[in-house]
Amino acid sequence: MRTLMVASAALLLASPALAADKFLPYQPEPYYPMSNGGWGGQYLGATLGGQRTRIDVPSEGTFEDNGFIGGLFAGYNVHQENLVYGAEADAEWSSYDQSVACGTRAAWTCRGYVNFQGSLRARLGVATDSFLVYGTAGLAAAHAGGSTTSPTNVSYHDSSIRFGWTVGAGAELAFNENWFGRAEYRYTDLGVRDMTFDVVHSDVKVTSHALRAGIGYRF
Repeated sequence: MRTLMVASAALLLASPALAADKFLPYQPEPYYPMSNGGWGGQYLGATLGGQRTRIDVPSEGTFEDNGFIGGLFAGYNVHQENLVYGAEADAEWSSYDQSVACGTRAAWTCRGYVNFQGSLRARLGVATDSFLVYGTAGLAAAHAGGSTTSPTNVSYHDSSIRFGWTVGAGAELAFNENWFGRAEYRYTDLGVRDMTFDVVHSDVKVTSHALRAGIGYRF
């Protein structure tokens, strides 16, 4: 009898708590932002795009044409609140290779090309959980060269690794915690350098405008 009374009392005491549970508000599962501090950490990826290259040769004229570029990039970001900053390096192949009639020598052909380029840059941007807008600037390098060819097919060639600067801006969209897409514009100035073709010396200037699209993976 005593056991029955104790059990009944316990049931009566528990009933209000059980009833109250039915009216507790729904608690949604908490949202967890992307790992690695959002946009923070190391990453790598690949790009493909188009580039308009201009080579100014005072003694022969101007070479200017469009070409394709493609390559790899890698970097590291630090994400603090909505600010993202870091460093990035890239290496690219360039298809730019143009031949035109020389400006000062009749029937001669002048050629200009850029076949490899890269950069080491700082980046600074503003981010949300899934979108990043950034500016970038730094050092640039490229292998550029040219040649002159006479009507009798005698050719004179010169090439070098050129150094300069690059500046641009871009945006990235996160597909999930690791994969992201990118679009970027950059202007590059590789300065003026003396080049020799036969006995002709020219202060050659190389500049370019490039648009790139890419995909990357964040670790």
